[in-house]
Amino acid sequence: MPQLPNDIPLDFQNPAHEALMNVLWTGTLLKKTSRTFFRNAPLTEAEFNLLMVLRHSENSLSQNDLSDRLLVDKSNVTGLIDRLEKAGLIQRNVVAGDRRRYHITLTDEGSELVDDLNPYYYRLVSEVMGGLSEREFGTLVRLTRKVRAGLRTAKTTFPKEG
Repeated sequence: MPQLPNDIPLDFQNPAHEALMNVLWTGTLLKKTSRTFFRNAPLTEAEFNLLMVLRHSENSLSQNDLSDRLLVDKSNVTGLIDRLEKAGLIQRNVVAGDRRRYHITLTDEGSELVDDLNPYYYRLVSEVMGGLSEREFGTLVRLTRKVRAGLRTAKTTFPKEG
């Protein structure tokens, strides 16, 4: 019988519902683990994620690009960028011909901080994902992409009566 994360048995009648709930529970547990990890870190989870996106991007990114990649509103990214720029970890670079648009890049200090945090971060990644094989990593990525594709096309509002 399926189990909730805290081992309370549930009897799912619908396999799709059980699979969806397992994705949801896993995401919730990952979020809690991440919050615990970053509690004593020099950056918040959101700040680290933004720096990691910049670090692993081949091209400079605009605020809109960062918003899309982090799955957050542009206004949330603005606050993150302001804090990280003030801390000297990123810089805004004016885009030629468009005074309202900036490309965001890591500073040397930002790159060094990411490099300093990476061993701790990737140790956690290894602990969390250690039960899976390389092949299972690929399967998990492929399957979660399919779930996200379903989310993009799903009708997510409750139908109105009448």
